[in-house]
Amino acid sequence: MNEKRWERSDLASFSQLVHEVIGGSVRRHTFTQWELELLLDLQNCKMRKAARTDMLRRYLKAVQQGFSQEGATLLRLSAFLEREGQRRGNGAASDALAAEAVQSAS
Repeated sequence: MNEKRWERSDLASFSQLVHEVIGGSVRRHTFTQWELELLLDLQNCKMRKAARTDMLRRYLKAVQQGFSQEGATLLRLSAFLEREGQRRGNGAASDALAAEAVQSAS
């Protein structure tokens, strides 16, 4: 995603988009570059539909925490999924999650 510094309005727009995706209906017709990249990243990251809502909420929380750090840039969803897979250890599910994230990032 773009390496620009985020403004508070960017974070609000990002949060709104994630909530729209979680809710199942995106209500906008125009997208910024980083919003399109997020949607494409989400489409390319293979995850169970049942896990998607929880994962998006955790991703949103991670982005919000990153925003609170000065100079933060947007964390790609695939990078977040890879980090989450590594954090969870060497279980089969986390290995599969990390592999999917790496595959989708390429």
